[in-house]
Order: sequence, then C-alpha cells, then structure tokens
Amino acid sequence: MSPLVLAVLAAVLVLGVAALAVQRADRRRESRQRRLHAIVAAGPSEPEPVLSLRRPLTRAGIRDLFLLSALWSRLDAALAAAGNWIGVPHLAVAGLAAAGTTVLLTEKVMGLSLALVALLTGVAAMASPLLLLRFLQNRYQDKFLDPFPDALDLMCRAVRAGLPVFDAIDVAAREVADPVGIELQRTIEEMRIGVDIDEAMQHTADRIRVPDFRFFAVALRLQRRTGGGLAETLTNLSNIIRRRKEIRKKSRALTAESKASATVLGLLPFPIGAL
Repeated sequence: MSPLVLAVLAAVLVLGVAALAVQRADRRRESRQRRLHAIVAAGPSEPEPVLSLRRPLTRAGIRDLFLLSALWSRLDAALAAAGNWIGVPHLAVAGLAAAGTTVLLTEKVMGLSLALVALLTGVAAMASPLLLLRFLQNRYQDKFLDPFPDALDLMCRAVRAGLPVFDAIDVAAREVADPVGIELQRTIEEMRIGVDIDEAMQHTADRIRVPDFRFFAVALRLQRRTGGGLAETLTNLSNIIRRRKEIRKKSRALTAESKASATVLGLLPFPIGAL
C-alpha cells in the first residue's frame, strides 16, 4: 500500500472521529437551546437550587483533544455566520471529496510525482472547506439583506405608533421572513433572560457578520445614549441599505459582463487558428 493511500486513510479516520465529536457537541447545543426556549416560554418561576457547573477534566469533550478551544470558537462563529446550515462533518466531506478528486487527477490522469500529488492533495483538502464556508456565508448574508430593510420599516412604524424598542423588534421578529426573523427572535430571547439590548444586538452582529446590521446596532446604541428620533434613524438606514443593495447588483452585473467579454476574447483565437 502506497504512503499516499495510508495518509488518506489516516485523514479519513481523524476526520471521522472529529465528526462524531462534533455531532455530540451539536446535540448538547440543541439541548441547551430547547431548555432556553422552555425558560423563555415559562417565564419567572420559583428559585431552584444552584448546581455546580464544574466537571472533572477526564469528562471533557473529545473535540478538545483535536482542536484548540480558540480555534473551535472561531469555527463555531464561522458556521453561525453561514446560518448553521452545515457543520464540521459537511466540511470534512468536502475536504475528502476534493482530496480524492485531486489524487485521481494528478496521479492517475496527469502522472505527477508522489510529492507533488501529496502537496496538491493537502492544498485541495484545506482550501475546499474554506471556499465552501465562504460561499455559504456570502449567500446567507445576501438572504439576510433582502428582507432586512422591510424589518427596519416595520420597526420604524412600530416606534412611531408608540411601542418601545423591545416590542418593535419583537414585532419585526414575528412578521419578517427568515433569516431576519429568526435572528431577531434569538436577540429577543437573549433580552428576555436579562441580557442588555446593546449586548444582545452586538451578539447578533458578531454572529451573522452583516455590516448593515452592525450599523443598525450602533444606531440603537447611540439613540439610547444620546436620545433623538429613532424612527427617522431607522428610515434613513433602511433607505441607505436599499441603495447599497442596488449598487451591489449593478456592480455584479457589470462584473459578469466584463467576465463574459474576457471569456469570448480569450476563446476567439482558437476558432480563428483552426480556420
């Protein structure tokens, strides 16, 4: 058996164990989320005995054996910025698929040396999950920005009708389509369990990584500290986001047109040479 095959099998084994650990962590996270929903729905209740959150070191999760805590936190944040539509197992499958495809193309088809095949396989295995994650993050941000101006308009009307900011955000969370609705609902749940509105909005901004939402969070923070008309601020922000979205669409159309022209010009010499 060649060293390359052994390396691929070892990578599959490591990624499989990591995937099992991630699934276990996902189940624990879903369990915590269900308990949070139950606490929010039940409201205040009788005080319960305080339980210790300490646990022996030997019972730590398997994932800590493979990934550093800081790296795991960054990975969780990156997956949340993609809407949590995929997990580490999906990224592992993407990396393995890219590695296998690279091995077939470079060794079997192109006949490259073993060292070069191993190098290209490692690059493909590392780059493909990152590219997939970046693509999903961009798509999630685009989907978030589509209904976000409507959510701002709805909050603006609610504030003008006399509702406080909390209730205005709650109305938008219930009425606006996802992913804006679900992200605002998570923000509302944090505020209901005692998190300050500025901190809850900052958590959401850090999670979804949408610059326009950061502007919204900053506008709310400034309005709370300095006063002023929040409705007018929300209206202006909504108009700005719509204009920026139109500019992005125009720039993408121009970029696509330029790429099409470059492709045609690049392929034109081949039929001319054939003549």
